[in-house]
Amino acid sequence: MRTELAAIALVLAACSGAVGAKQPTLPALTRLAELSAQRLLLADTVAASKRQSGKPVEDAARESEQLERLGAQAAAHGLTQAQATAFFKAQMEANKLIQYRLLAEPRFVRRASAAVDLGPVRERLDRINVELLDTLAPAVREAQGEGCVVRADRAQRLAARRHRLDALHRTALVRAFGDLCRMP
Repeated sequence: MRTELAAIALVLAACSGAVGAKQPTLPALTRLAELSAQRLLLADTVAASKRQSGKPVEDAARESEQLERLGAQAAAHGLTQAQATAFFKAQMEANKLIQYRLLAEPRFVRRASAAVDLGPVRERLDRINVELLDTLAPAVREAQGEGCVVRADRAQRLAARRHRLDALHRTALVRAFGDLCRMP
């Protein structure tokens, strides 16, 4: 009877989270794909804003400013400036890929008529960028192991499925990873 009560107590404790205090964490490549997908989904709103304002997709000054800022933060996150810059260039190129494609789509042009405030989008991008910086160093370490391309592909497919990405956004997600598997 005591054994049964102890077993029941153990099961209840496990179900409530009291036993095994730490939940398993996602592999860094999986977390990186998740964050990249979230970042790419914001490209639709950015494209709508650019459609409405008539601004070009390319904003070299803003990109340069962002890359400089992110590169300066790299060391605090266990990265070299070159690693952070290369990764975020790939993120930006993937984002622009989506914007260009959406802006070329007649259906999107008709849909994008309401005013779009980029303030909240930029705030969200900044938060995601910090999370990406936090995740990038462990992801680079994971990427150095054998089979990186397969693991990166698996991580991207999981994120694509979770966020129900269409073909355009899935392609951009692959682009967003850049040369991560070859990064020193």
